[in-house]
Amino acid sequence: VKQAGFYVLIGASMPNVLIELGFLSNKDEEKLLGRSSYRRKLAKAIFAAIVNFKDKYETPLIVE
Repeated sequence: VKQAGFYVLIGASMPNVLIELGFLSNKDEEKLLGRSSYRRKLAKAIFAAIVNFKDKYETPLIVE
């Protein structure tokens, strides 16, 4: 886990993450981001990464 003082994250009172998925100034990426199927693929990848992170770092609750 890395931390940085990005302006868009300042003042957040909860864990947060900043994800850059592409640049509209790049014509190829602009075309891809215009497709709902590509955005869905990105969303699924982000979800999988968050679940993976949670599984890796969250301590399981053990009830005895």
